[in-house]
Amino acid sequence: MSLKQFDYKRFLLEKGERVGLGVAVTVMGLMLVFSLFMPSKGFFSGSPVTRAKELTRDTEQLENALRAGQPSEGDLPDNREGKLIAFDNSYLRSDHYATQPWFEPIMKYNKARRPPKIYNMEEAVAAVAAVPVDTYLFRFDRNPPTIAILESEYGSKTSSPGGTGAFNPFQLLAKGNKGTPGSSREGGFVKSPFLQTPQMRQLPSNNPNLNRMRSLLGDAENAEYYLRWISVEDWRPQQRTARQPVPLRMAIIAGSFPYKKQLQEHKTKLRLRSVDEVLGDTIGEGTDRKAAFDFLGVEVQRMETDADGKSLTDWENLPLREAYQVWLNNTYLPFEPEDSKYDLVKPNDGKGLVMPLLREFHAGESDTPGLPFLQGLMMQFRGGQVPGQSSNLRAQMDTPSYQPKTRYPDVAADLPKIRETLNQLKDLEPKQIAAPRFVQPEFLDPFNPTAAASASNTTSMTVMASSSNNEQEVVPEYVLARVVDVTIQPGKYYRYRFKVKMVNPNYQRSDAASPAYKEKLSLESAEWYELQQIVKVPDEMFYYVVDEAQSMTRREQNALPRDSAQYRAYHSLNTYSSSDQVVFQFHRWVESTLPNRQETDPIAVGEWAVAERVFVARGEYVGRKVNVDLPIWQYVQNKFILPAENWRPSRRTGKVNTGIEVDFGQDPLENNTILVDFEGGHVSASSPLGDNKTVFDDCAIEVLMLSGDGKLLARTSAKDTDDTDRIERRAEVLKRIQQVREGRGVE
Repeated sequence: MSLKQFDYKRFLLEKGERVGLGVAVTVMGLMLVFSLFMPSKGFFSGSPVTRAKELTRDTEQLENALRAGQPSEGDLPDNREGKLIAFDNSYLRSDHYATQPWFEPIMKYNKARRPPKIYNMEEAVAAVAAVPVDTYLFRFDRNPPTIAILESEYGSKTSSPGGTGAFNPFQLLAKGNKGTPGSSREGGFVKSPFLQTPQMRQLPSNNPNLNRMRSLLGDAENAEYYLRWISVEDWRPQQRTARQPVPLRMAIIAGSFPYKKQLQEHKTKLRLRSVDEVLGDTIGEGTDRKAAFDFLGVEVQRMETDADGKSLTDWENLPLREAYQVWLNNTYLPFEPEDSKYDLVKPNDGKGLVMPLLREFHAGESDTPGLPFLQGLMMQFRGGQVPGQSSNLRAQMDTPSYQPKTRYPDVAADLPKIRETLNQLKDLEPKQIAAPRFVQPEFLDPFNPTAAASASNTTSMTVMASSSNNEQEVVPEYVLARVVDVTIQPGKYYRYRFKVKMVNPNYQRSDAASPAYKEKLSLESAEWYELQQIVKVPDEMFYYVVDEAQSMTRREQNALPRDSAQYRAYHSLNTYSSSDQVVFQFHRWVESTLPNRQETDPIAVGEWAVAERVFVARGEYVGRKVNVDLPIWQYVQNKFILPAENWRPSRRTGKVNTGIEVDFGQDPLENNTILVDFEGGHVSASSPLGDNKTVFDDCAIEVLMLSGDGKLLARTSAKDTDDTDRIERRAEVLKRIQQVREGRGVE
């Protein structure tokens, strides 16, 4: 049979198993033969003793060779003479190559001083406050500027005893301090659109009748003083200067700066022997001499976010100095007194790291604030002292004659590292804290709490402190840093980040390690420190579904002062709501308002206003103008008053009905909230028993409103009635109004 005729498939089907078994047996037999019966394998591999002797013999021969062997001629290295090439070992000049980022360029100067690293804040917290700031009344549209003073019918009234007519800090306004930070015109003073309102600039100069003042804020017969504008050059300490509270929203951010670590960094990089040498180190010469270890402020960037922290804008540089400068120009020294315990963590009075707090307005401070302090400070810089004044001016600023309630929050108390540092320094005095030896006052610097200037000239002064005893000086681990943002808006959320700036200790010094090290005047932190806290600015307008008449008896309503706006809210013609109306209670923080319907220039307020009962129908705007009582500072009477739109006494009560209109709506009008629908309240329904009777019931009112940005807002009277913030705020407002009505002091 030929191979072509051989049927492989049939063969494998019939005898495939036998073929496979035969192949397997053959392979197994070959494996046994090669593993067991080949030479040196299996049965022929020899005994274990024989194999061990072979291994031991080879090892002993190698060890004997290592012990007795000597190098031969063949083991010597080759002779390299004549084979070496010339090597250029001259110094490579990095100036010829792009290696500046890694090597210092060759130079002829001493390489001793190098730039120190500027550290940043390590922790920070923030708080929001609304504070009435104590300001003077200036007119910067005149040359020289003018300032408002108060005079009685007998002439000028002395503002404080012991003053000398020769000292006049306001002369700097006339001379023009062009070095003031944030200056936008000659003279260095920024014009604030609110602080310099037409209403403030156009008050009567010396009008016995004060007709305009009567229409604005009260009856002229009760005026204690006349308002008169004089040139700032003519001002004298014996004159009482007019004051006005101006409300200011501010975000206060406090942080902890590693002061000790920064001093050690300066000591290392500047090749100085001690911290004392760092604090005594200077740059510049003559009148330009400055401390080499000195803070220049904090750079701040801000981002607007939503409530969850999602960014709505990019990081933007915050004009911190410029915004604060406006207020410094109108307040002058001193600043708001602070807790003296923080003096231990504010070397050099916090210059460069701590923005001072603006002076808060208090009605009890009848004397001209700040000027005796400024006068004494200037004389101390000249080496003298004002007669009758204490030499401890810091104590004067921190311990006023009385301690009024303040609206400033104690932000630094929430910094763990500051608390720990204060605990370590609790037995020390502020004078024992290590600080730079040189003090150079500046005129109203937003980062210089001890700012001052000479009354006779604007030349900067450099004062060298007395030599210190190193054994008495203590370097705190952390010191306080603080910035104040006065540009915040209500209802918004912000994120902040910071960089600390310091004087460049190598500025224009010949012993700097590189020419590049002495070019910049300042150095700053390499990285931003970002505040993790989202800073929320509280809302300043609230609409509550509350009717106070439901919880008051008729006797309580009749007991209200009959000349008050609150009384009229309960006894007007529209005192009961219909089925188409719901009663609201409005709360608003009033920054400014119009004194009456005829005036167009607002007056500063800075108070919460409460509209007790406002009736709103479906489809109407919720916000509107309401007549309410609102305390206003009247500087010609030197007290707070309750203004009135019409100062004619009522025929029925014989008293003037107080109250002015306050707008509780939004501007523009289309941004106002609209009442869409409501249900509940005093409702009636047919009896389910089928006896044709009507059943009455009082239930919670539920309200649905549409905001100006298109959002639906729901409120219920059950929740609003028990709202703790609403109850406390209303009680405070009514208490304050009653105190002003009775002529008692108000703080």
